[in-house]
Amino acid sequence: MNYSLQQLRVFECIARLGSVTAAAKELHLTQPAVSLQLKSLQDAFDLPLTERIGRGLHITPFGRDIAQVAENILREVDEINYRALQHNSLLAGKLSIMTVSTGKYVMPYFLTAFMRAHPGVELSLDVTSRSAVLDELAHSALDFALVSILPDSLPVKHITLMKNELFLVGRPDGIDPNKGGDEILRTDPLLFREQGSGTRSTMEESWVQRHPLQERARTHLERSGETGTLGRTRIFRDAAHRHTTRTRTRAP
Repeated sequence: MNYSLQQLRVFECIARLGSVTAAAKELHLTQPAVSLQLKSLQDAFDLPLTERIGRGLHITPFGRDIAQVAENILREVDEINYRALQHNSLLAGKLSIMTVSTGKYVMPYFLTAFMRAHPGVELSLDVTSRSAVLDELAHSALDFALVSILPDSLPVKHITLMKNELFLVGRPDGIDPNKGGDEILRTDPLLFREQGSGTRSTMEESWVQRHPLQERARTHLERSGETGTLGRTRIFRDAAHRHTTRTRTRAP
């Protein structure tokens, strides 16, 4: 039996994510390259690692066993690499961070210098909903989390990185110039984020009792041109700046 660490890494990823497409995306490889690695690993065994059921790829019981062993092997290999770096007085290891959606605009600024200074650190950065971040944080599955509003029910140590300023935005051609800000808030419908969002919580505290609610689950809708007809919304300062900058750039 001859198989490489790369083949084991690819198969572990396929087994964990459930598809060649998802594995290729995580590993930054093409789908044909991942399929070739899977075939090469399969050639080393008499029993099948995977099977096709309909259009889906399923891992066989034997494949699950191999995937578990591969995960353990890869973890030990990573530990060898980390130990080697540490003996050279270099910071090394895995760093797991989750951030709410607004954090994706600022996390690169906070992490870039650190990652350049410590190439032995393997970063896992996941952008997701506030509820998912808090759930992972409650189960101690993270090293750090970035949120806009601290949880009331979860005792955490925290550092304030920056002010989380929110701005009310809407399409210019959808705003009546004769209306003042108070009247807009009093009469126009407002777009809200999904349940559990920190932005939504802030809006609910200040506005929801006075204004009609039009709920939209996806962040990109809040920043799209549809806000001109659907209503106004609050978005994070850096998101507003980046969006308006791109809009000005595209304008003739």
